[in-house]
Amino acid sequence: MILRVPNLTFRHYSTKLRGFREVRIPVPWGHIAGKWWNPTDKRPILAVHGWQDNCGTFDRLAPLLRPDVGILAIDLPGHGYSSRLPPGTFYHNMNYSILIKHISDYFKWPKVSLMGHSLGGISCYVYTMLFPETVDFLICIDGVKPLYKKNNGPRMAEGIQELLKYDELARSGEEPPAYPLDTMKKKISALNNKSIDIEHCLHILERNIAPSKSDPKKYYFTRDPRLKSRLILNWSRKDLLEGAYRVIPPLLLIKFTGSGYFEDKKNFYELLEVLKKTSKEVQMHYVDGTHHTHLNNPESINTIIDKFVGVYNTETRDVGGIKKDIVQ
Repeated sequence: MILRVPNLTFRHYSTKLRGFREVRIPVPWGHIAGKWWNPTDKRPILAVHGWQDNCGTFDRLAPLLRPDVGILAIDLPGHGYSSRLPPGTFYHNMNYSILIKHISDYFKWPKVSLMGHSLGGISCYVYTMLFPETVDFLICIDGVKPLYKKNNGPRMAEGIQELLKYDELARSGEEPPAYPLDTMKKKISALNNKSIDIEHCLHILERNIAPSKSDPKKYYFTRDPRLKSRLILNWSRKDLLEGAYRVIPPLLLIKFTGSGYFEDKKNFYELLEVLKKTSKEVQMHYVDGTHHTHLNNPESINTIIDKFVGVYNTETRDVGGIKKDIVQ
């Protein structure tokens, strides 16, 4: 059953341009929910959202992309309508690479086409680094490499403490703090230096909140509180540079100029120089806007993506369309 939040009005002009089906894909710990944008009878591009977002982040971009290639935008575990990970389990980047493999195997895709934003871009990049022969192309929107930070031991220790705290909260069954809808919009909009325009916050909130049982006029966040735990796993700079030599598929990188790098930016450009030597093609585009420009102003990047896909959409899509039993 898909949870619907009542009395929310969305600017879903997108569905008039391009239809989608709500899906629920089985995985060992439950299910992965998502939206499969038409066409659904062919292998799609798998779209992965950022940290604490959900597949609604692609609501305004997906309808603008080329109509002959479907988009399967998923909710990561613990996000949106997807199942949470089992109690005591930590959310980290490798969870999401494992998930991509689960989904690819489930549909028996001969190749996987990947598009990710922020954490989703990082997850898609790591998957490509691990399984380069299975990826036909990769699109990273304002997020590519795993973040590298020095002296990570104290941060890892704090992350473990946070995990235990949020894990206990998740198991308690207590309802999180609830707020009026306007307050929820402001909370979402304020993240990442006011990254999301207030009028587009509902695309994230739709799959992220539920009405309070004590006050139906207020809402609480339904995402897993364990997601707030900081990372306890960290790639070394050496491993990241060595791994970049495995990233062979064509790669499109879109960087929003109003967004930060979340680490020393020289780490990114050092990696980029390796990718230029190893990948079949690396396209780097700088686009004005905040971290969520793909949601605020999708018209600024849809043509860039379409041109890239038009060149590298060369592998068959005949195998791996939608399955009837996953449609909601």
